[in-house]
Amino acid sequence: MLQGEVVSKSERAIAVAVAPLNPSTKRSGRDGFIAEAAVQFERIAGTIARLERELERSRAAIDEMTEEASRNKRFQAFEVSLENSRDYKITDLQRTCKDLKGRLDAIEGDRSKFAGLTYRSFESVDRKLAELADVQAQIERAAGAARRNEVLFLGALAFAVLSFASHFMA
Repeated sequence: MLQGEVVSKSERAIAVAVAPLNPSTKRSGRDGFIAEAAVQFERIAGTIARLERELERSRAAIDEMTEEASRNKRFQAFEVSLENSRDYKITDLQRTCKDLKGRLDAIEGDRSKFAGLTYRSFESVDRKLAELADVQAQIERAAGAARRNEVLFLGALAFAVLSFASHFMA
């Protein structure tokens, strides 16, 4: 029970108690004053009750706004942490790319020499390496054939020397 309601009920009780005291006679100045005061107290009590209800609604609205503000603050902190995380990842990626670029530059060497290169793509270099592998295989086969021919020649020469030597010795 609110304080305004307590006042309101007590003032109503006074107004009701004073009015039926002597209904047949005219009200005296005192009775009129009391009745007038009771009506004014009733109005004041109603205003106080209305203000108390508005106060409760205002408190509820303030509580809701406070909760919303704290929710917004938490959300904003979350957004800031996401942004910081994203910025850190981007910075780390940039650092890694710079490191890789430095390593690649060290491997490639001076780029001014690239203008005069005959083979400018991996595909053309791969084709040329395949051709060179074929030539190397042919050279190895020719070297094997040359060794075989050398052995045969030395064998024929040895046979010729033996037959020539046997012709003179006999």
